[in-house]
Amino acid sequence: MRNNDGMKGKILRGVVLCFCILGALTGCAGKTTVSKDPIFFPPEPNPPRIQFLLGIRDSRDVEAKEDGFSLFSVQNGNQKTQVRTLVKPYGVAVNGTTLYVSDTMQRTVVVIDLEEGRFELLKGNFGPGSLKKPTGIAVDREGQLFVADTQRRLVLAYDALGNFVRSYGDDLKMKPVDVAVDSRQVYILDSENHSIRVLDRQSGKQNSEFGNTGEPDSRFRLPISMTLDDQGKFSISNVLSGRILSYDRDGNYLGGFGKLGDGFGQFSRPRGVAAGKDGRLYVVDAAFQNVQMFNRDYRLLMFFGDPGQSRGSLNIPAGIAVSSTGLDYFQALAAKDFELSELIVVANQEGPAKLSIYGLGHMRGVDYDAFYRQAEEERRKEQQRREKEGSPSK
Repeated sequence: MRNNDGMKGKILRGVVLCFCILGALTGCAGKTTVSKDPIFFPPEPNPPRIQFLLGIRDSRDVEAKEDGFSLFSVQNGNQKTQVRTLVKPYGVAVNGTTLYVSDTMQRTVVVIDLEEGRFELLKGNFGPGSLKKPTGIAVDREGQLFVADTQRRLVLAYDALGNFVRSYGDDLKMKPVDVAVDSRQVYILDSENHSIRVLDRQSGKQNSEFGNTGEPDSRFRLPISMTLDDQGKFSISNVLSGRILSYDRDGNYLGGFGKLGDGFGQFSRPRGVAAGKDGRLYVVDAAFQNVQMFNRDYRLLMFFGDPGQSRGSLNIPAGIAVSSTGLDYFQALAAKDFELSELIVVANQEGPAKLSIYGLGHMRGVDYDAFYRQAEEERRKEQQRREKEGSPSK
């Protein structure tokens, strides 16, 4: 049986050390009110790096309320609309203040515009655009949406207004679980064939495929999620090996890390993976029920979201998305003097908050470098003391 408490304890003890060794991170108006008791990660006495900002369960957490007791919102004068919920969210994507969430139980994508206060279901989800089991999703800069459907075995594309446009992979025998796009190509993560299929965005024809050849450590083993960063690097999480593998867009293997286990940089049930700024990588683990954050060299920086918090805990997390756009809106949700640099959105399949929204940042006026230098010095002195006490007497 996996020792979850052991893993968490090890990482907690290593948070300060990891940040100190690795140089830590850089960086020395919503409807929801800011909590009087903000939830920060890592816990004190460490200076805060991540704050839990907002949890979303249904449309009442997003849309303007007529009063505090009504289960309905009034639209168009007298039309009443029943509360819409997130049932079993899986994939998530972010475009500014708009969140896109695939819901496998409802067989749809929920579109949440926080700034406009809208909680809507995907407009084009009917006929040829019908979704059966949507999982991973991606959105481009123009707001076009791409959805991997494992039951239809296709990737379905919708325009910025939510209208169905076309499908990809009609002639391929595959099981798509995730999707990424750039201006020229659509990349489909195929869990059945353990590969990424590269399709021309215009014609839909497959150009190449990679991930299922090469040395054993570089091969996909039941891949479940991927992310494509601004530098053209893929990171793919694998269920059977517990490894996170990196490739470039041409299919060249760049390296990897991790294994199944409960120690530093290890995973039990890896799921969503997302790329942040400065090469940071966020990996969801559904068993640990947290997110581990790594630097560009695959070294663990910290983790967050573990169970036990009054708010901000994850519950069977699945998908994750990271964004640095639209931060002005989310800054209004942050604690005073905590300056955001990145937004992190995690989909939970259980629990009171089906979407957990966090902000990465730093507290103004706090000398993070000095704190970690002092922590490292205290750690070094403690290690010397233990070595001295354990050495034989002369």
